[in-house]
Amino acid sequence: MIGRGRIGFSTPPTRVAIDAWRVKLFCQAIGETDPVYWDDDVARAAGHAACPVPPTFLKAVEGEHFSSASLMAMLEAPLTGVLHAEQSFEHHHPVHVGDVVEVSRKVSQIYDKKDGAFTFIVVETDYVHDGRSAARSLQTILVRNVVVA
Repeated sequence: MIGRGRIGFSTPPTRVAIDAWRVKLFCQAIGETDPVYWDDDVARAAGHAACPVPPTFLKAVEGEHFSSASLMAMLEAPLTGVLHAEQSFEHHHPVHVGDVVEVSRKVSQIYDKKDGAFTFIVVETDYVHDGRSAARSLQTILVRNVVVA
């Protein structure tokens, strides 16, 4: 059983540089075809100072900070039966290639359903650029527990 004593656990912030090559590879992986994300000329013509990152790219940045796998290990959750159930993003201002983003994560909730068969872990991630919030994500991780009857 995953202990509730880690609710409120926060990671210390880490600074992550947004790299153009990584953004381009991410776009290829998700099938994004808009060149505004990897062509500086197109980005500038669209009014950006540099190429913006796709909205869900920030999920990839988490792995350079404190990945979900690291969180599961810290919570002593078994990695078998773990599912990234849901994630939403709230964007406050754009993040661009070349920016340095400060990332921190917090375990905000842990709760069970189906008589303990499922444990849900809710993780808030904050992305800060130039001292102000660029975005925030809310991720729900599902752990299927082995329930002994």
